Amino acid sequence: MPTASTYDYALIRVVPHVERGEFINVGVVLFCRTQRFLASRIELDEPRLRALAPDLQLDAVRRQLDLIPQLCAG
Repeated sequence: MPTASTYDYALIRVVPHVERGEFINVGVVLFCRTQRFLASRIELDEPRLRALAPDLQLDAVRRQLDLIPQLCAG
């Protein structure tokens, strides 16, 4: 039987306007020290984000979000 391991996670959010308190969850980072596991998944709902912030530069947001899985992969 495999041994149980604890995992930690962090949600990744895009917050277009901090003063309005609105955000969209766009991903998660999952970490397990005992299994030596670190990975992330990103899924940006562009129409939903555009509805919150039509002036937001989605290309810049996408470029930043694309870095997270690369960092996790080492």
